Amino acid sequence: MTSRLGNKKTKAVIFDMDGVISDTQIIHSTIESELLKGYGVAIHPQEITRKYAGTRMREWMPDLFKHHNVPAPSMEEVSAKKKVHLENALKNGIQEVPGTREFIQFLKNRHIPIAVASASRLALIDLILSALGLKSEFDAIASSEEVKMGKPEPDVFLLAAQRLNVSPADSLVIEDGVSGMIAAKKAGMRCVALVRDGSEGDYPADLVVSDLREIISSGLSFQ
Repeated sequence: MTSRLGNKKTKAVIFDMDGVISDTQIIHSTIESELLKGYGVAIHPQEITRKYAGTRMREWMPDLFKHHNVPAPSMEEVSAKKKVHLENALKNGIQEVPGTREFIQFLKNRHIPIAVASASRLALIDLILSALGLKSEFDAIASSEEVKMGKPEPDVFLLAAQRLNVSPADSLVIEDGVSGMIAAKKAGMRCVALVRDGSEGDYPADLVVSDLREIISSGLSFQ
């Protein structure tokens, strides 16, 4: 485990949600892949996750249609279709990412404030955290629908830090999407990449783990 986190103490931790807290990123990507197929664009769910996890659809999908020389439908139309499919998928049960609950408890025991900063809508964040029984654990929630620019811009992470009343430099972000990692670094925050599929790559993060429980034994200092 190679870490570039340094010895600076962490005063707050900001979590992405889909793929970090809830095992829902694959649901998003699978639905988006199927929707795109209906418009004549073929892209595997894993590629969507790798390239666009944590990014708002309206900020990446138009470029994808353009790249494939396919007329782009309205994002309102695509979003409405996705909402129906997503609600149906979530009715089958929401699974949590293994190890995350234990890491959250580790932070709570040390009185470290924590927040969620997600590209998902506030209503969906509330639904998922409530279903997992984790909503009350978080001191703040921020959604990309509340800010001008979504990931890979830093807006949602800066909003989360503001709501926690901590400086970006004292904050640590947990992300599974490259766009979110880039956003964290743009915000002046340190970042841990959660890569659960074992894939290797040069992630724009200070530490790469496959399970958040690895952070507990990483020697990272919390205050």
